[in-house]
Amino acid sequence: MRNTMLDKNSLCQTKNRISMKQVNRQNQYAEFSMTISTSRELWRYLFRGQKNSSEKLTRVEAFHDLIERQYAALQQENGCIFGSISSLSRAWHWDRDTTSAFITDLEKFGAVGRYDIGKRAVLKLNCTIG
Repeated sequence: MRNTMLDKNSLCQTKNRISMKQVNRQNQYAEFSMTISTSRELWRYLFRGQKNSSEKLTRVEAFHDLIERQYAALQQENGCIFGSISSLSRAWHWDRDTTSAFITDLEKFGAVGRYDIGKRAVLKLNCTIG
């Protein structure tokens, strides 16, 4: 019986070590950044058949809208998305503060570059053309 208790204690200690290693691995993953290249076609595929039940767009849908706007802008000489936070807010059915915070967050992630000309925002997705 004593041997059985030792085995159970050893087993518990082993399980605890495994759990700690898993936690450490999870923390290590949090320290790394990963970039995944996607294409406009992939985004269209992912949204195929998806219909938003409300008019208000999700962040993913708003980002997809920026991809489509960037594609249209690339057909022009400058390749920049011109507009105002208000116009994006109307298109996405968001308030101005939410829209502005979203664009700021995208800037922090390095997904978009932004500068303002008067009341107009000039946006450009950081993308590779090919």
